[in-house]
Order: sequence, then C-alpha cells, then structure tokens
Amino acid sequence: MTRARELFQAGNAIENASILRKVIDLPVELDVLDAADRKKIDRFLVTARSLGANTGYVATNRKAWWSVRLRAPAPILTTYMARRPPAFVHNWALARHLNIAHGIYPREAFAKPILDNLVIYLRKTVQVTQGRTYAGGLTKFEPREVERILVPGPELLARGV
Repeated sequence: MTRARELFQAGNAIENASILRKVIDLPVELDVLDAADRKKIDRFLVTARSLGANTGYVATNRKAWWSVRLRAPAPILTTYMARRPPAFVHNWALARHLNIAHGIYPREAFAKPILDNLVIYLRKTVQVTQGRTYAGGLTKFEPREVERILVPGPELLARGV
C-alpha cells in the first residue's frame, strides 16, 4: 500500500495485490546477497540514483537510502489522516504497507469471520472525534489513539456483534 486513497477505495478488503504499486525493499547490507543478485541490484541502484531516488527527504534520512524496511503484512490496515473517519480494511492480499497507514496486528490468530466482523465494527463505529483534529478539520489517528479504540471481544465478534 503506497497511498491512503487505495484504502479508502478498497471497501472492506484488499483481495488482490496485483492492482497495487510495487515497492522494492532491499536489505541495508547488500553483501548478504549472492553475486548474481548483487550485480542486478547494483545496476538497479545506479539507475535509481541517476533518477534522483537517493536525494528525496525520506531517502536521505534512512540508514541506507535504498532500504525501505517494510514490515510483515498486517491483517488489517487503517488510514491515519483524513478529514473523515479512518478506513479499516482487511488485507487478504497480504500487501505490505508504507507509512501511509497503520497496520493492525492482533495479538492472537483469529478466524476470518471474527476479523470480518471486527473490520465491519470498526468501519461503523469509529468517529473522527476519537482522533486528534487539527486546523482545517484534518484528523489524525496516532498509534495510541488506534490502541484506545474499544472493540468487542472475540466471543461477541464471532456472533457478529
């Protein structure tokens, strides 16, 4: 996921990652790669550098400008800044996300129906007033605000509450 708009447009779920943009996530230490891969990556990095990929703000503030360091796919993704309530979306496609969204990682594994009902519950009940509103009506949900959202327990979610 590279844009919040993708989450707003997804509805309840992202089923297919093939429609999303691709992100190349290389390790910080390129010496861990075998010689054949390293040669291809070195060519890629020369091209990327010639296009200025190493000069942007984010790239210049990374340990290695080429290493995005994506996290594991989150089962649920949520936007965190908008002039409306956040979008909560199932990530059935197992898409990895940039910092345009928060990943929600349940502390235990839940069956699909429970996660379905959790997303439905969040989409219906979370209001902009639960986030921080800035001038102009822009609302931001910091990780702590998302953590404070009360949700029904797994037993209730299993029953569709």
